[in-house]
Amino acid sequence: MKRLLITATLLVATMGVAAPWLPVDFVRPKIARALESGLGRRVEIGGVHFSLFTGPGFTLDDVTIHEDARAGIEPFAYVQTLEARVRLASLFRRRLEFSSLRLTSGASINLVKTDAGPWNFQFLLSGTPASQGTMPAIRMRSGRVNFKFGDTKSVFYFRAADLDVAPSANGSVDLRFAGAPSRTDRSAQDFGYFFVRGAWNGQKLDMRVELERSAVEEVARLIDRRGFGVHGIIALDAQLSGPPSHLEITGQVQVDDVHRWDLLPKRGGGWRAGYKGMLDLREQRLEIESTSDATNSPLAVRFRAWDFLSTPHWDASADLNQVPLATLVEVARHMGAAFPATLAAEGSVSGSVRYSEPAGLSGRVALEEASLTLPDAEPLRASTAALVIARNALQLEPSTVQIGEDQSADVEGSYMFEGENDLDLKITTRGMNVSDLRSLGLTAIPLLEQTPQGTWRGWARYHWARDAAGEWSGEYELQNARVAVLGLADPLRILSAAVSLNGARVSVSRLRAKVGTVEFSGDYRWEPTAVRPHKFHITIPEAEDTELERILMPTMIRERGFFARTLRLGAARVPEWLKTRRADGAVSIESLTVADTVVRIDSARLLWDASLVRLTGVSGHLDEAAVAGDLEVDLRGNAPHYRFEGKVEDTAYKGGKLDFEGSLEADGVGADLLASARAEGRLHGRSIAFTPEADFQSVAGCFEMLASAGGPRWKFSGLEVTQGGDTYTGTGATQADGRLVLELTNRTRQLRYTAPLFAMTPQL
Repeated sequence: MKRLLITATLLVATMGVAAPWLPVDFVRPKIARALESGLGRRVEIGGVHFSLFTGPGFTLDDVTIHEDARAGIEPFAYVQTLEARVRLASLFRRRLEFSSLRLTSGASINLVKTDAGPWNFQFLLSGTPASQGTMPAIRMRSGRVNFKFGDTKSVFYFRAADLDVAPSANGSVDLRFAGAPSRTDRSAQDFGYFFVRGAWNGQKLDMRVELERSAVEEVARLIDRRGFGVHGIIALDAQLSGPPSHLEITGQVQVDDVHRWDLLPKRGGGWRAGYKGMLDLREQRLEIESTSDATNSPLAVRFRAWDFLSTPHWDASADLNQVPLATLVEVARHMGAAFPATLAAEGSVSGSVRYSEPAGLSGRVALEEASLTLPDAEPLRASTAALVIARNALQLEPSTVQIGEDQSADVEGSYMFEGENDLDLKITTRGMNVSDLRSLGLTAIPLLEQTPQGTWRGWARYHWARDAAGEWSGEYELQNARVAVLGLADPLRILSAAVSLNGARVSVSRLRAKVGTVEFSGDYRWEPTAVRPHKFHITIPEAEDTELERILMPTMIRERGFFARTLRLGAARVPEWLKTRRADGAVSIESLTVADTVVRIDSARLLWDASLVRLTGVSGHLDEAAVAGDLEVDLRGNAPHYRFEGKVEDTAYKGGKLDFEGSLEADGVGADLLASARAEGRLHGRSIAFTPEADFQSVAGCFEMLASAGGPRWKFSGLEVTQGGDTYTGTGATQADGRLVLELTNRTRQLRYTAPLFAMTPQL
């Protein structure tokens, strides 16, 4: 007996090993007919191999299962290798039937929605005619499931798909499916698996569907290939029941790691919500809505999709019921909004928002008792504020924002989500501290951005578009502001001014300001495209030379280090702000006190080009003398170098008048300036009582002046003097004691006059 068992075992093993190579091609037609009988479809088979270990049955190569004629002409499935197990009971009825089919290699199935409405799988699961055989169980591993609509193939498919279809004795069919949804128009995809378990009784489907944890962005791209740039993890489960044209849905969705969604009501981590709805496989319609109790959850969501497997369209809406503003700020921040980490928010948001494809976002939400506080800034409060979303634009309706305890501003604006992504924001205030602009998150309004304190009243509008620099426009008044200006020892204090903005251009009119003790009025313009963008007109009522010198000291004198000064290593480097300064303006000073002399500058044009400053067309008076000419100041050295070319007329001297025309140069500031002065040119005088004995009707000649420790030293040459009807020529010079000596001659006489110089020095 033992030998018989061993022999039988060896025989079976030998037959099992040899079975695949047995010549069984003659049974191919019968196998094909048996498959066609069980599947209700025509079947074509390539190679046939007998299998004992996995059967008894057959291994079939290159199998094509054709489609039901009602669903089109493309085959239902392609299979490289199919294992068909024989139903042993059928052999006793002397007919070949298969109990199961296993699609093991390179399987591809087409699910087709017919033009008449039903799907081809409904034809398959509805059973076969009585004249045919029983449908075998079907198992597919690591295959592909495609979707078709009529003759058009969808971009959607399932990869790595496992499928089990198992008919039961009671006529129902048990279904199991697992696969990763994908799109043919995308290469890299990171999507979890769908799992489906259920049964079909010919009229009704009962299924449980699960989506394992998947990237939110990948789920979104299944519906809209553009995606939404949202990161996180989503998982869901659902129970479906009913006919394919009206499947009732209940389930739950879990969202995690979408940057603090956990701030919403949660259970077990993340955000979890129930939902219900309906799925119509016949018309490709899906409608679901959240089922959270409104009293416990501030968020209700609805979602619809149609033609989702052919040409997807969808919309979604959300109702917000007093959602904490702090929650929305946190969600926005962690999804990329540039909010400060210490921004504090209070209040609630209510309303509804809807997104439809392709219409975009729409809806309206209202903020109630809202408060935002930026670091080191007064809190912003608004009792009500409304945001309207329409045609992919977000609009902030005019709202009054309270800043601190006693200041307010009216704010309105809009933002385009698509196209140019325009942002338009307008702020109107009846009076607000400049420092409180930080509370509004604004620090770039021209002129105000340089003003740490002051009050502004009026309006300012900001407009920004993608790929373009933002621009401000507006009209406002500025009072009691302080602006730090490079090159001035003290900040500029704006007592009052009217400001007009037009893009990058700034215009300041009715300007009243003060630097140190020097007050002035006028206007200013900033024109960035001009060669000299700074344009101004300034009138100074009165000033002293020492105060002006003190104010301008950072511009005129550049400090060097100890070793540089000691070793005289050359001039200090010109600062960057001076290299780039370009200005064109007009200056007038009604009263400038220089020592004991009062100077009036009626008009002068100031041209500032980096380290070269020119005052051209200077017109004014030095006491009673008239002054005209051009002044040039070179700022490249450690101290300024001055050069004046012009004339001084009607200078009072010894009972008469003197006119000077020529040039004056000097270096440094203060006492150094006077000690370095030097001048040359021509002079002309009239009615000069030089001494009691010398009364000159006219004087003309050339002069040179050089400052020294004992006072200015003068030298005159080419003099022509008219006295008592006689004309004399000669020279003159000051002596060490400060007296002026004139040597004059004519054809008959030689004269020598000596007299104190007095105040002959012209204040050029």
